[in-house]
Formats: sequence, structure tokens, C-alpha cells
Amino acid sequence: MRDRNPAVAERTSGVLVVEIRGELDIATVVRWTTVIEAAICELPEPHLLVLDLGSLEFLSARGVRGLLEAMECCQERGIAGCLIITPGSVAARVVRLTGLADRFRVFPNRLTAIAASQPVEMRWLPG
Repeated sequence: MRDRNPAVAERTSGVLVVEIRGELDIATVVRWTTVIEAAICELPEPHLLVLDLGSLEFLSARGVRGLLEAMECCQERGIAGCLIITPGSVAARVVRLTGLADRFRVFPNRLTAIAASQPVEMRWLPG
């Protein structure tokens, strides 16, 4: 079953998180890449794009190519990118087999991804 809302964007402090839900295939790839591009254009000085694939049920070859294109577009604009992938999921296997995991940083959850992108002095609160 296809999700009518395939992507949800959340913006905070220069970090853009896009959660992709349902299926990422030839029928849905244009919708979510449009969401990502629009959100990037609206965000002042983004420094990190987080694509959350944790709720993804299916990932096709065309979906992988769409992920690659979105991440490369960000890199061209000077925006770092990473993927959130639930270990052992369908998306995890596809990302590993296609080599996306070798090209982009992969994290198990949003908090870890966002914390890893912060400067060291911002990660620790004074005691």
C-alpha cells in the first residue's frame, strides 16, 4: 500500500530531516525529491540533510538512484548529507548492496546523526 504522504520534512538549526515513508520506487521518487529540493531552497544556510529511511517498506533501484541524486545535489551546494537506516531492515540491505553506505554516512537514528554533525564544543554541556 502506498503512503499518500511519502515524505515529511522537519527543519531546525540548519538541519533538514526528511522522513521517507512507505515505498520509494519509480512511482514515488519524483514526489519526495521535490519535497527535498523545495525544503533545501527554503532553509537558510543548511549544513546537514538527514534522509530518514527508518519507515521505508520498499526501496527499488530507481529509489536508490533518487537518493544518490538528492545527496549529490546537496554536496554540490555544500550541504553534508547522511542516511538514517534501521539495522536489519530492507532499506539497510539495499543501501549496503548498492554501495550507498560506502558513499554517505549512515546512522541508526536521527539523534546520533545530528549529534555527529555538531561541533565538539556543542556536544557537551558545562558541568
